[in-house]
Amino acid sequence: MNLRVWGRENIPKGPKIYVTNHITSHDSIWVLPVFTEPVHIVIGPAYESPFLARVLDAFEQINAVPAHRKSVVANAVKYLEKGEAVYLAPEGDMQETFQLGRFYPGVARIYRQARAPIIPIGMVAPKSDMVELPFKTVVDGRVYRTVTVLRGTFCINVGEPLAPPIPEGTPQEQDEYILHVLRHRIESLVEDVRVNKFWS
Repeated sequence: MNLRVWGRENIPKGPKIYVTNHITSHDSIWVLPVFTEPVHIVIGPAYESPFLARVLDAFEQINAVPAHRKSVVANAVKYLEKGEAVYLAPEGDMQETFQLGRFYPGVARIYRQARAPIIPIGMVAPKSDMVELPFKTVVDGRVYRTVTVLRGTFCINVGEPLAPPIPEGTPQEQDEYILHVLRHRIESLVEDVRVNKFWS
């Protein structure tokens, strides 16, 4: 693996919300070397395995399968209020390289409650280096593929902390504004890798 990382100097001390785009089934594994402290990862399909669920619980990760989805925000806020970090990919499922999917509002709700800085991260890996493994996970009737990178280049571009002001309006309008700011920033980080670093 040729793991390439930019922007580590942008990571502040204290509580923070790491937010990335989602390009492989194992994004959190590749981005772990970036983190400067232990982090609580919001995890979905892997929690469907009873064995993995026990391991993930032991390491204080955050269960996001449907039966636990309503507790995700509260659990994330609890860790942030203790001065710790959380990590999530708000698209929920993998997207093609250089494409972002819909952002679900959980990250905005976590930010509104905890007011911890958001650390946006853009991740890029070439499609030619991605491998689809013959394993699928079904969660609430939805099939999740297993796609990973076993060799080649994986780029991680860490942006400056974001602390968007909370505008007036309904909670839904506030969430939409926060997601707009965050999505635009991650798009810029991904494009920065494509134009200036990854393809050069």
